[in-house]
Amino acid sequence: MTSIDGAAPRPGPQDWLTARSAPQHSLLRSLARAAGLPPQRPPLWTVQFVFSLLGTASFFACFFYLTTTLPREMTDLGFNLFEVGLVVGGYAMITIVLRPFVGRWSDAGHRVLQMRVALLMFIGSFLLMLFTDNLWALFGLRCVQGIGMAAYPTSAGSMVAEIVPGPRRGEGLGFFGLSTSFSQGASPFAGAAVAAFGGFDGVLILGASTAAVSLLITLVQKEPPSQGQAPPVSIKSLLPPRAIFPMLVFLSVTLGFSVAAAFLEPLADQDHRDLGFVALFFTFSGIGAMLSRPLAGRVSDRLGRVPVIIPGLIATCAGMAMVAQSDTAPMLWAAGLLTGIGMGGAHTGLLALAVDRVAANQRGGATAVFQLAWDVGAVASFLVAIVGSFFDVEMIFWVASVGALVALAALMLGRVMGWTQIAPGQLEPMPAAAPAGGG
Repeated sequence: MTSIDGAAPRPGPQDWLTARSAPQHSLLRSLARAAGLPPQRPPLWTVQFVFSLLGTASFFACFFYLTTTLPREMTDLGFNLFEVGLVVGGYAMITIVLRPFVGRWSDAGHRVLQMRVALLMFIGSFLLMLFTDNLWALFGLRCVQGIGMAAYPTSAGSMVAEIVPGPRRGEGLGFFGLSTSFSQGASPFAGAAVAAFGGFDGVLILGASTAAVSLLITLVQKEPPSQGQAPPVSIKSLLPPRAIFPMLVFLSVTLGFSVAAAFLEPLADQDHRDLGFVALFFTFSGIGAMLSRPLAGRVSDRLGRVPVIIPGLIATCAGMAMVAQSDTAPMLWAAGLLTGIGMGGAHTGLLALAVDRVAANQRGGATAVFQLAWDVGAVASFLVAIVGSFFDVEMIFWVASVGALVALAALMLGRVMGWTQIAPGQLEPMPAAAPAGGG
């Protein structure tokens, strides 16, 4: 018999509190169940975990302030669709190259240092953007932000994967994703509101200030203990092969979000659409992700990762299709909510699966490989835009919708082929019947 993710159970009774054979706990568990007491789970809400969530939320706020304001500013300055796509998403090529090295340096114990460097780069790039509207200068400064986008999320994700207890990994990573979803929901609206009253310069000042707050938070964060010596430098250590399949599946979700970030404003400019304040799409998307992530994390810890990934991909597909057909603001908001629910479920399950599938001293590398999906998705959205420029901007969103269906088919194939099995020695999902308890 196998778990729902394809992992063969180890012989002997398993205690989901310790992931060891534990007959010595059987009497205590029986007494606790007879008394109606839930088993105490390992603590999740430590001080370092809370600071990790706060720092991540403030960092991603900096990035999401530009989600709608940067494309709108470039459109107002007269840049064409190709140039907007270049600046909004083209920087990701740098992030793709750097992320595997950041993952390795995270496993070597340099997470906090990399987070601080990333925030300094964001502060500097925001301030320098105040003094230019040149295409290549903007692209260069976005590349600086690309270095920060490689360094901070990879290091922060690796830190959370390290400090959360194994039996609650899905739940912990769900709340980690929730911190980004909060920023995704609030920050585009905040950025657009500031732009309406203070112009694009006001958005840049807000971004630099928020990055400074995140930098202060890193001063109280501590590097988690090392899980053994990092493996020697090689392609396999930089790109852990067992984390690649979850990344490829998640790529369909990031493609959809990157397409929305770059081309929702041009879609709204079509004469037959009345989409209103398009930044609200990202607000509703963030709300949807915030609703789905905690539940997805707990379900994945109990039933396995695949049961939360499947509905996530279906919702993403439906959300992108709805965006393509939206001609009113409420329809666009509903599409955002559906897309966010899908992204929250798929991201939570797939990130936990990527970490599950590697050794303990490769969690930073697995986090880096998984987050490559954001970078590849941004570049792919730029390439899709080139194709879309020969047809219609609406076609770009249809392509993103089909991409989620392809990923769903790949996930089903991977389930059959064993590509969703966890690594030997990793924790198995908690039994569905196990009552929830503890903090």
